[in-house]
Amino acid sequence: MFDRGPNVGIEVITKKGFVLSNHIKIDQPLILLNGSPFLWNAPPRAPGFLPMKDWDIEAFKIFELVSPRPELIMFGTGREFAPIPEHIRQYFFKLGIQVDQMNSKHAAATYNVLAEEGRRIAAALLPLEE
Repeated sequence: MFDRGPNVGIEVITKKGFVLSNHIKIDQPLILLNGSPFLWNAPPRAPGFLPMKDWDIEAFKIFELVSPRPELIMFGTGREFAPIPEHIRQYFFKLGIQVDQMNSKHAAATYNVLAEEGRRIAAALLPLEE
């Protein structure tokens, strides 16, 4: 059985971060994994349509260590949708994790619903403004 303890979700998204369901305010990118929040030192975004094109998979090594791994990761790409680079998609595919992407508001809402349903879900969320 997937035992992740009490589920922590997103209550509010601010310009610089998030307010969690346990009332903790975080002013930086965030990973939600197995019902727990982790501060995320996300790489800087580049200007243009592919702001994450130069990201290294080092930013996602936590997903190699966690057990059980999530079945799906929701990428929240900030205020606007931005595509996830193919090398990051392939990295998660090799780990057996499906990838979905949308703006951070929709990713957080989807994460909250799926986590409440008991799904093995993760989210990597960028603030609305960086």
